[in-house]
Amino acid sequence: MKKWKWLALVCAAAMLLCACGGAAKDDGTVTVTGSKGDEYKVTEEAIAVTTDENVESEYEPYTITLNLERSGIGQNMEETFTAAPTHAVADGDQMADMLFDLGLADHMAGFTRGACLSTVSEYPARDTVRKLTPDGVNLRNATKETLIDTGCDFMMGWDSLFSENNFSVSFCLEHGIIPYFPYCCSDSATFEDIFKDYEVLGNIFGVQEVAAERIAAMKETLERVKATLGDDIYANPIRVFVYDSGEDAPFTACQGMPGDMIKPAGGISIFDDIQKGWATPSWEEVVERDPDVILILNYDYEDTETKTEFLKNNEFTSQMRAVQEGRIYVANCADMQGSAGSAGTVEIMARQFYPELFE
Repeated sequence: MKKWKWLALVCAAAMLLCACGGAAKDDGTVTVTGSKGDEYKVTEEAIAVTTDENVESEYEPYTITLNLERSGIGQNMEETFTAAPTHAVADGDQMADMLFDLGLADHMAGFTRGACLSTVSEYPARDTVRKLTPDGVNLRNATKETLIDTGCDFMMGWDSLFSENNFSVSFCLEHGIIPYFPYCCSDSATFEDIFKDYEVLGNIFGVQEVAAERIAAMKETLERVKATLGDDIYANPIRVFVYDSGEDAPFTACQGMPGDMIKPAGGISIFDDIQKGWATPSWEEVVERDPDVILILNYDYEDTETKTEFLKNNEFTSQMRAVQEGRIYVANCADMQGSAGSAGTVEIMARQFYPELFE
């Protein structure tokens, strides 16, 4: 649509100049003779600007449902976009990377890297789009004045960001900000929810084709891993203990995105039977379930070493089979929660779990 409009305008301008006796001058102007013999001087720059203003593609209104009931912060409500947001804000690398991946840096007014830094996906836009907080600090620590100062009209973050303690839904709507929390953030999320988020964002920002390309690329990566591992491994997956954090008791992944991502990598969480995304079992339970491998969720570049040393020296884990055999692996925390790098992270895990199959 955009190309055809541009071509039509160029042709129309050429026809106008020919029909009306237009002639280019040395001063960069074009003299146009009207139908009644009147002459007008028009700069070539003005013609270009006028053309650019009419090149914008049509925007199809798009309605989303804000799932406010999921976290008990209100009733579900609908919001309709009649134009793409121009000042979007994303909280954390997980969210920002989706927008960067869709090529939406020019539509962004700011972002935070959050507590979970993406160590897999690299986007030059991280160095050009305004950072609203220092690395490691989420948006909830920013002031309302800072947010309003960005001219924000769209904000993407976890449910908790829109609670009464932070930037409530009512606050957002009062200031012309449409909140969005991804489907992949739910406790029962799967890869299909990442695909859905890409489709929704593609529609919101009018980049449906780019979104479709990104989804196809993710699916291709997952299919490649699946073909490499084979049916036997999926029938007998490796048992994984996901170590996110915690010393007195471990905070671990059960289902949701982390649990679902482990499965196409040929594994299964030892706490997959817990019907929620995250849990804090005891170390005794971890030892009893005797995982084949331990998967550390890496928050930043120094996080892995600290957690590995803890596992090697902790009275509960130091004698575990996975620790003794050195089967401690790493995955990026931001991408394990559902993001642009999630499919690539599945392949990273698969290569760690089954290195012999990727030689």
